[in-house]
Amino acid sequence: MQSAPRKKLPPFGRILSEKLQSANPPWLLIVCIGRDSWRRAKHWQKNPTVWALVMPASESPLCYVWQVSALYVLVDWDLGPTHNQIIQLVKILLVAGAEQVTVLPCWVDVSQPAVEYDSSRPAGDRWVQAREQIMIYPGLKQRDGDVSA
Repeated sequence: MQSAPRKKLPPFGRILSEKLQSANPPWLLIVCIGRDSWRRAKHWQKNPTVWALVMPASESPLCYVWQVSALYVLVDWDLGPTHNQIIQLVKILLVAGAEQVTVLPCWVDVSQPAVEYDSSRPAGDRWVQAREQIMIYPGLKQRDGDVSA
């Protein structure tokens, strides 16, 4: 009988473990995925109040141990991964205990409208999403109405 493969920390996860035990743990964790994710993670790491990990788009987030309990997480998403890959990552981060997960599609021009009106569609279905947008997914405490934590 073959055992399941052992999960590992994502790239830069070992340093995150140390930082979480320090007197000044990061207040925000960034997970970089997509084009130039390694460079973007190293750029974020220059800020001493946050920490960045890399999620290789060629792997499943299920392969990793996510140390996100009670942390706010920003998914820094650049071109490459599909919408479904991002949703899978968000779900795994929330199950791992993230306080909140925000997805930032960094290639999007947020000054442009996120939806467009299409009069050819049936009534009630005329506002159509025109581009990816910043999405915020609350953790379990926020969804259950417990904001006292």
